[in-house]
Amino acid sequence: MSISKSQTEKIGSIFKGNKFIIPTYQRKYSWTDDEITDLWQDIEESIKDNMNHFIGTLSFKENEANGLTTDKVYEIIDGQQRITTLFILLNVLIEKIKNKKIQNEQLYAFIGSENNLKLHPLGSDGEFLNKIIFHFEKIKPELINKRSQKYMYSAKNIFSSFVKGFTEAEIEKRIIFIRDRIDVLVFNVESQEQAVKMFSIINDRGLPLRILDKTKSILMLYSTIHLKGKLNDTINSSFEKIFDSYDDILVFIEKLNVLGRFDENTIFTHHYYSSRRLFPSTWSNRDGADTIFDNLKLHCEEIKNKSKDLNHYISEYLKDFEIFSIAYSNVIKDISIKNNFQKPFRYLGFTATLYPLIVRLYIGNKLDKLLKLLETIEVRVYKLKGTNPIADMYWLSSEVAENDLTIDEIKEHLINFCEKFMNDHSFRNYLNEDIYGNHAVKYILSEYNNDNPNIDDYSKLTVEHIFSEKPNYDPSSYGFNEDYDYEKNRLGNLTLLEQELNKGNDPPKNKVKIYLKSAVSNTLNIAGEIQNGNYTKENVDIRRKEIIEYCVKRFKLK
Repeated sequence: MSISKSQTEKIGSIFKGNKFIIPTYQRKYSWTDDEITDLWQDIEESIKDNMNHFIGTLSFKENEANGLTTDKVYEIIDGQQRITTLFILLNVLIEKIKNKKIQNEQLYAFIGSENNLKLHPLGSDGEFLNKIIFHFEKIKPELINKRSQKYMYSAKNIFSSFVKGFTEAEIEKRIIFIRDRIDVLVFNVESQEQAVKMFSIINDRGLPLRILDKTKSILMLYSTIHLKGKLNDTINSSFEKIFDSYDDILVFIEKLNVLGRFDENTIFTHHYYSSRRLFPSTWSNRDGADTIFDNLKLHCEEIKNKSKDLNHYISEYLKDFEIFSIAYSNVIKDISIKNNFQKPFRYLGFTATLYPLIVRLYIGNKLDKLLKLLETIEVRVYKLKGTNPIADMYWLSSEVAENDLTIDEIKEHLINFCEKFMNDHSFRNYLNEDIYGNHAVKYILSEYNNDNPNIDDYSKLTVEHIFSEKPNYDPSSYGFNEDYDYEKNRLGNLTLLEQELNKGNDPPKNKVKIYLKSAVSNTLNIAGEIQNGNYTKENVDIRRKEIIEYCVKRFKLK
């Protein structure tokens, strides 16, 4: 059955006699558990209230069918997330039908056959969807690396849990509801160019598109209308790589526990902060994603009637964004395999502000030689001082992108930056003060210990007060005076201890047995010092000075 050019359709009529392709330039499947649950609840509420359920607008372009198939073949321009989710839900429901003849009829009508599905994402996601449908029990979730495939696997798991225990009648009721009572407004267009224009206009009116989708859409619009579609294939190809890079970053961030919060806005803005040359009249290190998008659109609008300039600008933007995204993904991946990346990225944790520069240095094969200096800046400025200067860092990331700066030139900029915010004198002063609770302390103490624990052991370590934070004894008997609340939090009174051992408010002499159970070499040494004599404030003062001198040498600028 052909899909009408523009009218309200039922999901059942859309699937009947049709096949759908999700092209590689489209976003990968990205519905989360929350969105899956919301759809299910909407369906259940509609069934309860005896009402149809409207799921929005879908856009298709009819393709030429290959071979002797009688099915119409459509390329999904807009709506693939909803279609994929309903496809998986129907599969779950049909699998619950006990009558094999009826089950096979429903499979043929809605799902298709193995390796000939009615819905087919191109690339590896197509193969994985086929496994989801026909070999779900053979999939090992721990081996799934792609985020889109994790989401598809989770969708089937969630829907399976929702229908568990349903009777045959309840299953049949929901299949009929999805087939006959889920409405959708369909646009069937004649060309991809027409679809892009319509899609961009619809989604520029307030629908919740993500920033990468919006950016791709607006560039496709200008290419389609003002360049006669000349760059459409280039845009599709570049954004396929950008989307894949973004998905890979998310997977590895979760595995490695780096960077903290990361979303599409992050990669979009980080690229912008290091690409000043692409926005010469509007670039600002304070701009957010929405402003950046408006600036991109504004620049295209200003040169839309100069086809040569528009072509050059869009091409340059795509090329740079693609290179940046792939490099960003490779940086994150390399954290898992490069030994020199482990400590600064995973143990210390670079602040997000440094990542635009880090990626640009990686692109220029200069990151390895500057990593120690970046680590020093992270410890001194972003962690110890607790400030987050962005202007200088984003300026430098753009300088690196624009100009072929040498290692020495970049090093000079970084040293000047650190001198500006935390020179050696300030560094000593900060280290000499009440420092407990500062994000740099654990890393500083770990480096001072020189134990090189693996990441799992490091994550279990906590900062321990040698003379207790809330003592059940009189600190004055150990040489402290009324300013103990300040003295107890200085660097010399702090060490590392495994979390399961870190308890109690006893004096140091009562902690010896606990410290001797630790794998931290310096904590073991402290246990020996306490055991061998009278351990007092004088000992922690000496230790503080030793650690400070170590830090000045370890996190040096030159």
